[in-house]
Amino acid sequence: MEFTRMNVGQMRRQAMERTQVKEQQSKDYQNQIDNMSKHSTGNLYDVRAIIKSKTEQKLQNHFSVQQAEEELENFLQSNRLYTMKNEIMDYIKKVTPGTDSYNVRETGKIFSSFLNKIKEVYEIKD
Repeated sequence: MEFTRMNVGQMRRQAMERTQVKEQQSKDYQNQIDNMSKHSTGNLYDVRAIIKSKTEQKLQNHFSVQQAEEELENFLQSNRLYTMKNEIMDYIKKVTPGTDSYNVRETGKIFSSFLNKIKEVYEIKD
């Protein structure tokens, strides 16, 4: 294999040509995927459209444990109970076999109703 000497301009031109070829290949591949997803597939669902849909994103947020923990933390902060998060999460882990978004949200609802009853009984205003 023989190497040819190139000056800086030739090397730059060659690199730009390679970059343009790679970009064109990437665009062609993306167009091919887009065309495949546009074809009618009978009764099958278009998975790409489902993944991109707002409903799917909201659903994933609903089932996200991290999102549920953030909601619980916001609830505790709004009621100035910052230090209770670790205790509540420990309680959830003790009571239920696994920590999932449903358990976190339901526990948050219980604590919220309990806190509202206490405020109502002792006539505490926010």
